[in-house]
Amino acid sequence: MIAHGGDVWQAGETLGISASELLDFSASINPRGLPQRARERLAHDASDARLLGCYPDPSAIRLRIALSEQLGVPADAIVVGPGAESLLGPLLRCLQARNLLVPIPAFGEYRRVCEQNQTEFVPFRLNREQLFQTPVELLCRRIESESPGAILLNNPHNPSGAMLRSEDIRRVADTAISTLATLVLDEAFIDYAPHASLVREAAGQPALMVIRSLTKFYGCPALRVGYAVAHPDTIGLIRAYLPTWPVTQLALDTLAEAVTDREYAEASLLENEAERTSFAQSLCGLGLFVFPSAANYLFVELPTGVPTASDLRERLLARHRILIRNCDSYEGLAPGRYVRFAVRSGEENQRLILALTEELNLP
Repeated sequence: MIAHGGDVWQAGETLGISASELLDFSASINPRGLPQRARERLAHDASDARLLGCYPDPSAIRLRIALSEQLGVPADAIVVGPGAESLLGPLLRCLQARNLLVPIPAFGEYRRVCEQNQTEFVPFRLNREQLFQTPVELLCRRIESESPGAILLNNPHNPSGAMLRSEDIRRVADTAISTLATLVLDEAFIDYAPHASLVREAAGQPALMVIRSLTKFYGCPALRVGYAVAHPDTIGLIRAYLPTWPVTQLALDTLAEAVTDREYAEASLLENEAERTSFAQSLCGLGLFVFPSAANYLFVELPTGVPTASDLRERLLARHRILIRNCDSYEGLAPGRYVRFAVRSGEENQRLILALTEELNLP
């Protein structure tokens, strides 16, 4: 099984405590939680026995309309699924690509989904010296020389947070099209850099698909909702590979309410930018190398002479009840050297800084 962040249940069981007693920096979730109106909608619907006795709307029309208005794309260019990750398999089955070119380090589910769909996973290694930024021209030359069936880009990059400009992604998309390949964009954290999204292009371009998460930005991963944007003809094919009722009605209506809350979104962006900057400065002050990030997490390289990533995770968990992301499971990273921290509230970030000061034996 691939190790991921956010496993507060296993961590709590290991310590013999409730998961709610842990401070989770391992999963990059908006610390504001669900918008208030969405929270009220969820509570109201969950108490309505008549609604609980109905099957979900298989078309997810209310959520798709809300997303359509927010993104400026047709509703029939959107398909909703139980989390962004769940849409990768249907996408690959639609593409029927013999292989998938993926910059690494990358989200571990990419390789697993390729294996499930008999698609060859082809790694394109990113360099630490380039701060794990995707070298666009080099990638385009690789696409032209190898003609892969499909290319998958993660923007902002997970785990580093590195950001590609929309014009750079268009360059990759144009190269893919010239070789009869398809570009799949994973924009799971793009809500923190919405100007760089290519959802509008994806809605009208058959060779471009975008996958996005809803529950990270809106602080409710327990509800498991994601969506894909693609040409309407492609959306029809993807939907055919999904269950008839992929998402609960409670989740659909809650997220439909959440995406209309522009005040919440604007406040989240401002808060994340301010806290990310302050948090990064504090981590640098501890002698840690913090990679530039456009998302709601910070990727950190540990110096020599301090606990390894695995040891640091265990110490913070056992002694401080703080859970962090050990990045050893990311393919293409030197083991023991890298961790990732979610950006949380100022008070919570400071609690981690104090714990790190103690565990790294710093003054």
